[in-house]
Amino acid sequence: MKLKLKIFSLLLFTGSLQAAEPLVYQGGEGVGKGKHVVFLANDHEYRSEQTCPLMAKLLAKHHGFKCTVLFGTDREGHIKPGGNSVPGMEALESADLLFFFARFMNLPDEQVDHLAQYFEDGGPAVGLRTSTHCFNGQSGKWEKFNFNYAGESYEGGLGKQIFGHTWGKTGQGHYGSNHEQGSRLTALKQAKHPVLTGVGEIHAYSGAYDSPLPEHSTGLLGVQVLNTFGPSDQIAKNKPVEPASWCRETYVAPSGEKKDARNLYASFGASEDLLDADARRFFLNASLWALGMESTIAADLEVGIVGDYNPSPYTTGSLYFEKVK
Repeated sequence: MKLKLKIFSLLLFTGSLQAAEPLVYQGGEGVGKGKHVVFLANDHEYRSEQTCPLMAKLLAKHHGFKCTVLFGTDREGHIKPGGNSVPGMEALESADLLFFFARFMNLPDEQVDHLAQYFEDGGPAVGLRTSTHCFNGQSGKWEKFNFNYAGESYEGGLGKQIFGHTWGKTGQGHYGSNHEQGSRLTALKQAKHPVLTGVGEIHAYSGAYDSPLPEHSTGLLGVQVLNTFGPSDQIAKNKPVEPASWCRETYVAPSGEKKDARNLYASFGASEDLLDADARRFFLNASLWALGMESTIAADLEVGIVGDYNPSPYTTGSLYFEKVK
């Protein structure tokens, strides 16, 4: 079954989703003028192929950034969540920021080369939800990027080395019933950081993760498990607050070299989560901070949705998308 993802041309649109070419939104005036943000949308479950274009349009239309969105695809070139190809990875060569939302990828080496070089060059990154376990089944040259890689040289794979965690017994796990229990996100006690400017309570349909705060990181948001999927005050009393977002100013590049580079991780970001204006504000602030532009963050920055946004519920089912002009 094919569902249609509506792309509205309030901004300059180039490329065909059906042909798997990247979406490009040309920015205008604003704090981001002259900056290029590349979004990588390729997860199997949380509708990153909807979240990323929404944030790209917001950054371009309201704040002047040029934004390029890359998608996972199938062999016929249709967008496929968790696809084994991400055309257009060479866009990373001119990226000032990577907005990363991926899960269990297995890509051709020549595509991964661009991602590896971006981190080798010390590029900043904002990672959402499953980006801590972004590769699985990768063999050969980039085997060490897999989430379960046990070698000392890059233990836990790319996700752990960049964002601080991987999936499994020594990393993250579900905290509550995913797809059934939503979550409430608020600033951690004592947390004071530019990314939190103007950010209120966030409701996420994404289920909570049990994510201990990684070493050398600054905690930003905590998560409470709800007994409801939608917003409510019905907090699961047996689930204490867990860290849900943090930022760091270093990571380990693929070569093993430590880089001074800003990176931020958040354990939410599914398509429906972005219906919450505070979630959109958080990811806008996160992007500005990662770029070293925290002086431009203000509580009243525009975070309105550009065009229509009718997100699909997140699911592990296989969905395809095609452009509608």
